[in-house]
Amino acid sequence: MDIPKLRASEGEPWMLCCSSSGVQATLKQFLEVTDLLLERVQLNSTHLFRADIIHDSTGQLETLAQKEAKCDFSSSSQTSVGVQDHHCLSLTPPPLQDYQHQRTVVRRLIPRKPQLDNPLEQSCFVYKGGGDTDEALVVYVPHCSETDMPWYHPKVKALCYRFIQGDTDQATLEVYCQPLPNTDSPLPDRLQRTFQSLLSTMVRLLKLPSKSDTAKHAQQPNGKLDPVNMPLTASTLKDTILPQHIVQNTYTSLKETYASDLISRWVEKTEPSKHVFEDLSIAAFLVELWTTTYGSKSSFPGFVDLACGNGVLTYILVSEGWQGRGFDARRRKTWEVLGIDGTHLEEKICIPRPFLDCAHPADLEDMDVLDGIFSAGTFIISNHADELTCWTPLLVALSSPTSPLPYLAIPCCSHALDGSRHRYTLKEVAAGLGTNHQRIDEKTDSQNDGNPATGDLKKLRAAKTNTDTSTYACLTRKTAALAQELGHGVDITLMRIPSTRNIGIVGNCKRIARSRSQDKPRVGNGEQDVVDELQSSNLQDNNDTGSSTPRTSQETINAILQRECSLTGGLQTSARIWIEKAKRLQGGQGRGKVNWNGAQPPHA
Repeated sequence: MDIPKLRASEGEPWMLCCSSSGVQATLKQFLEVTDLLLERVQLNSTHLFRADIIHDSTGQLETLAQKEAKCDFSSSSQTSVGVQDHHCLSLTPPPLQDYQHQRTVVRRLIPRKPQLDNPLEQSCFVYKGGGDTDEALVVYVPHCSETDMPWYHPKVKALCYRFIQGDTDQATLEVYCQPLPNTDSPLPDRLQRTFQSLLSTMVRLLKLPSKSDTAKHAQQPNGKLDPVNMPLTASTLKDTILPQHIVQNTYTSLKETYASDLISRWVEKTEPSKHVFEDLSIAAFLVELWTTTYGSKSSFPGFVDLACGNGVLTYILVSEGWQGRGFDARRRKTWEVLGIDGTHLEEKICIPRPFLDCAHPADLEDMDVLDGIFSAGTFIISNHADELTCWTPLLVALSSPTSPLPYLAIPCCSHALDGSRHRYTLKEVAAGLGTNHQRIDEKTDSQNDGNPATGDLKKLRAAKTNTDTSTYACLTRKTAALAQELGHGVDITLMRIPSTRNIGIVGNCKRIARSRSQDKPRVGNGEQDVVDELQSSNLQDNNDTGSSTPRTSQETINAILQRECSLTGGLQTSARIWIEKAKRLQGGQGRGKVNWNGAQPPHA
């Protein structure tokens, strides 16, 4: 069926490519899915990263500038690509008989491999049928000639979805195209398959339940995110700190620079691409977070990567000019290959200072120990640090009680403060030490919460983050709750990494960014500047979290240590357990994890 008078400026006819009848959907659902596909074009093509909205005549979709403002994004190493280019807004909606133009959206399609394909601007026009009929059209027109058409875009002048609501709850969905001159009839097989794929994706998405709040974040009445009680769903946590396009652009650049080289030099037994791409994604996030927070590399006081594992993340960050170091209990083969072993990567066992204070000197013989106390202003990275995850908020407070260090924690496996595996409950998260807690051995924990070797990653993520009582969800909440109890400014975000353990907890960064935005004159070195900023704004940040005075006091830290270590008989017993595990770590396997070699923990 042809659409009457659906013509471009030269009046070319439209060709029906494929259709599907009996679709259970309403006009409202069709328009909602249209909005979804306008932004998430990657659902239609794996060759595309995303679509950047340049203009929306109705304001329903956020432009890049609006997304940056929403994330409190104050600066970036990139030039904004959200400029309202005049040539991008020059297309006019084609006149269509019996349809009224309702809306115009201009977007930029961003390819995954910019070295192979160029971005493409595209105008999208939404029409509604006249009269009482529930009909709608969405027309997509690329802003380029046939010779400049990227490979990922269908070779057509324009394409169109047509939605027709029947007398019953069933609807018909059609895909039309406006062919280029000299296009074969019937359409080439590849082009026909493309249109069939577009139709299938639309039909599949129309079957999903309507979502009215996918872009809203769970907030407290004062407008701040609630890290303890908020739902840990993807729609709640996506892009709460940094805009997607900023991080993805940096990731693309880092991937092009480092990925092939790192994979080619991989010497570990594990599969390289997953580890390399994950560390590249985290590095991209950190680069943009630091650029936003500190403004320049000269103002950056340095980082420490706790339990750095293969050292790839440290290597990328150092190579990009961000000074820092990583440590792990065991040296990895990769360290020597990367060429930074001994300079930026160190083999040390972390025994937190409160445990060292309980230890006898003889217990520490032949151990190269790090006490977890770092220089003021140091940024702490706790990426899947396992035993050190819940220690992270405590270590940053112990290192600088008046101005807790900034950090990024990405929880993975759940452990108590003594280093033994522990499954936290919501009661423990909300009220400190709950009465309903349980120990789990490594075998049970691995079976229940380990990452499966195969499966649908998206479904695995949804299953973990939607279950508020899961081990991972409670570990994430516990880490955030400890930070909040210590008076830290906390933000939670979904890390765009190839892992089901992908929630990031960012602490104490807004304080630094806020001080920098006040254009305070800088004197001396970058580290001292940051320390001064932290101290001058510490009271304000604690006020943001609901406290009238700074809460990171030694008294608060001691109270938390006593409460949490009571799980294993007190601080002295927990220290003994931790040190015993540290001694056995030399025979362990994996990313800095303790291997009990079949034995039970001393307290079991």
